[in-house]
Amino acid sequence: MANYNKSLVQPNLLLKMGSWRAPIFMVDRIVDFSPGERGSITVIKHVTFNESYIPGHFPDNPVMPGVMIAEIFGQSSEYLSLLNDFCQLHERETQQPLKKFDEVSRALQTPEGTARVIAERARVLGVLASQDVKYKSMVAPGDTIEVNSRLAFADMNGFHHYEVEARVGRNVACVGRIVNFRTDRILAEGKGMYV
Repeated sequence: MANYNKSLVQPNLLLKMGSWRAPIFMVDRIVDFSPGERGSITVIKHVTFNESYIPGHFPDNPVMPGVMIAEIFGQSSEYLSLLNDFCQLHERETQQPLKKFDEVSRALQTPEGTARVIAERARVLGVLASQDVKYKSMVAPGDTIEVNSRLAFADMNGFHHYEVEARVGRNVACVGRIVNFRTDRILAEGKGMYV
């Protein structure tokens, strides 16, 4: 269950863990995380009139573009996979599994944990490969979007498949599946892929 009074990581580490920057940094807080093969993550994004895309979409009736909701899906899903990687690395190096939100949060706050997750971020390249989403209702400035992403499965080619849902309160704004491609950055460079 999401805990809105806690964040899994502090804002400065959240920035270091992500590959995104303004104006498309779309995760304000990670409020829930469960590691593992069928792991899940819940993030929140506060939508404000200060978002750079709001004034033009649309001038007389501001709404969040659907593509930006899809971007939240991609970013939250990449955080899920990165945090899963972190938990596996932590267990390999310390012989201590991380299973609960507070355990993961404490491990990330240690100097070793911070270094471990930043090194993993530098090692892995993740990009939104495809999506199959359905938009159910509009999101407007003043709304807080809660996005849940659950890893459905990962294949041997580096494609991670997630089931995703965005809600504003009890209303479902968007639901579907997305696929992120994740690979080792050095392997990607060797194959001439854009990094």
